[in-house]
Amino acid sequence: MNELWISPVKFLSVLLAVAVTAHAAPSDPGKVAIDFLEKVRLRKLDLEPGGDTALSAQTADEKKRQIARRLDRMASDLGSDPLEVGEVKLDENFAAVLIRKVSGVDPSRLQIFPVALVKRGAEWTAAPVPASFENAGAGHAIALRKRLELLENWMLREQVVDLEKLREQSAERMRRKIEVSLPAKDLRSFNAKEVGARFLAACERPEPATVLGLLGGLAAKLPDDWAARLKAVDRAFAPGSAAARPWRLLTSREVIRVLVHHEEQNASGLISIACLDPAGTPSSRPRFEAIECDLTQSADGLWQINLPANFLQEPAEPAEPTEPGEAPDDLLESGHLAAFPAEWSRVHPPVPQPEAELARQALSHALGAGDLKSLLAISQLGGSPEQAGKACLEAAAIWWAIHDPTAVRHAMPLAFTAGQTAAVGMFQFFSTRDPDRLDARTFYFEKSAAGWLWTPEPTARTRGEFQAWVDSESRRWPDEWQQTLMSDSPVLAKTHGLQAPAKEQARKTVEAWLDATRRGDVTTALPLIARLDDPRSGSTALQNIGYEIIGSRRNKEVPVITGIYQGAGWTAVGVRNDQEGKPSHPLYPVIQTERGPRILIEIDLFASGNRGRDYLNRTAFERLQKSSSVAATAELRDLFSAHQATVDALSDTAPR
Repeated sequence: MNELWISPVKFLSVLLAVAVTAHAAPSDPGKVAIDFLEKVRLRKLDLEPGGDTALSAQTADEKKRQIARRLDRMASDLGSDPLEVGEVKLDENFAAVLIRKVSGVDPSRLQIFPVALVKRGAEWTAAPVPASFENAGAGHAIALRKRLELLENWMLREQVVDLEKLREQSAERMRRKIEVSLPAKDLRSFNAKEVGARFLAACERPEPATVLGLLGGLAAKLPDDWAARLKAVDRAFAPGSAAARPWRLLTSREVIRVLVHHEEQNASGLISIACLDPAGTPSSRPRFEAIECDLTQSADGLWQINLPANFLQEPAEPAEPTEPGEAPDDLLESGHLAAFPAEWSRVHPPVPQPEAELARQALSHALGAGDLKSLLAISQLGGSPEQAGKACLEAAAIWWAIHDPTAVRHAMPLAFTAGQTAAVGMFQFFSTRDPDRLDARTFYFEKSAAGWLWTPEPTARTRGEFQAWVDSESRRWPDEWQQTLMSDSPVLAKTHGLQAPAKEQARKTVEAWLDATRRGDVTTALPLIARLDDPRSGSTALQNIGYEIIGSRRNKEVPVITGIYQGAGWTAVGVRNDQEGKPSHPLYPVIQTERGPRILIEIDLFASGNRGRDYLNRTAFERLQKSSSVAATAELRDLFSAHQATVDALSDTAPR
């Protein structure tokens, strides 16, 4: 067999030639245009000469501000929909590119964004003004200006032409999408129950194309109100946003829903969906809500769901919240809603635990990391329809008390006792709004032949069996709950004098703390702190944990460690947080304990030139000195001064 041999020198020459060719390959104008719009969308475009655009260095400041405002409006138009490259027109070192926004299902939301590009060397760069070569340093020669005007006119003309073309094609594109997720032959084979089940599944997953197919999108003649149906589905399934009522009842992961009734006769039918929204309404506690939809069948056998009129209307402004009211008694027994608990349990059978303690653990998980489905899975929903309905409503209210986004709460176990067939536990509902207030809740468990379940509506016998225990615990916890809650948070006086933690240990401790507070995880946060030997220590520490969690929820950016400062007894970690565009610079004092490094969260120090903050820092040092020593306080002051110097230096070098 003949072999091709190339000398090492020749091989190296070829390799270098390939490398030079690859380096000189021009960038793709379509990709550059999309990258430009992505930065505009994120509002992270560097609009300075030599930045992300071809902006001329001679551009006046006022003109820069005008361009920035125009790009900001474009960012709002771009939204969060994906982009694709349309037509591209090249003219030597200049290009015009049309970028399409084609996501969503509403053709009225289709848009075309023209982007002008200038080529510098082998690289394309976007002009700063959309659809224009203005302020791109393109030159002023008459011949060149005529060429650029032709490109600009092409962009403006083709923007309209391409948009019309897209809108004409949108119906066929949508039909193809629907057919992929819901073939017409499947829709013909469904009965009313299967139509309802597929609709619920498509709303939950979510699959907007399937929803549109079930709303008539596969019909030879589309429904008369098809434009309204398209707009409604587009709003309900818009990426990055939560659907407003009534679509929330069908799409939110917080809401649980079940098909409770279906009927069909000839070419028509009806489905009834019962929903339980733990958030309730602005004027009431959680309650059952019904959605009833008519079904019609076309001549070729395609089923179509006709939603209630309020699903097709523009969402109204939310009403002002009022005090929660009680769900009407007759609501629990009226119509198909009364079937909710039984039908839910049939579709989602409960999961009893073999032991009472395991049932308590399952409840703790469902209240914290789980969802309302997982809570109902360990709940006793038996008895009469009315009792089962009240149990569902109680479970929803309890779960929402923890997961309401307007307040951070955490269910923390305090005590538990079990008998042969029943058990009871107490939980503290820690709240960042009132972190030092006792909010103890009692939960009962009952045992059946299948195992243990939480009982939202316990029997009188169960309550009576544990009444003395509940009364005794209720008297005990006001004085003891903080100590129990903070049993893994060592007291400083018992560990004072140990060597300062290593810098890497301190870093990991603070990183774990920042992660826990961002997640609102009080159980993980508490073992990361130490406490002063002071009667107010528990309340102060819990209050500061509450402040940290609230602050973390407001931060859009992840906190950044800016410095670690080590002394003999302290290692302090400086952090930068951004709250609503305003930076803050806390310093976390970390001390070594017999259980490892811990943050002394009661001593809250922030680098600042603000007089009010300086006063609070002095107060924190005075409090520390009373509970530790002059030397320990002086050392932490020195570390804080180093942190302040770092922050001042960063502020001096930050772009203005």
